[in-house]
Amino acid sequence: MFKVEYNPEVKDDLANLPLNILQEVAEYFKKYENDPFKYSSKLYNLGKLNLEGYRKTYVANATYRIVIKIENNVAQVVEVVAVGQRQNKEVYEEAFRRIQE
Repeated sequence: MFKVEYNPEVKDDLANLPLNILQEVAEYFKKYENDPFKYSSKLYNLGKLNLEGYRKTYVANATYRIVIKIENNVAQVVEVVAVGQRQNKEVYEEAFRRIQE
């Protein structure tokens, strides 16, 4: 079992989601408790946005993303870093800003 933790700003991300997207995101949060590797894929260096070591989950027909980090070596923790639209790499820019702080 994995413990799911949230970046403090994810609360704002979730508040901005349409209800149907929020429901789908919540389902993935539950799935992460059992096997986050199964429901996400690796992220890489996206130019100026180096998200290597992080993972993404496609939501709402791939128009939204959940960005997570799995800390499997120390404790089985999934940190939800950001949730948002993929358009113009918005969610990746936000995730990158948050991990830089």
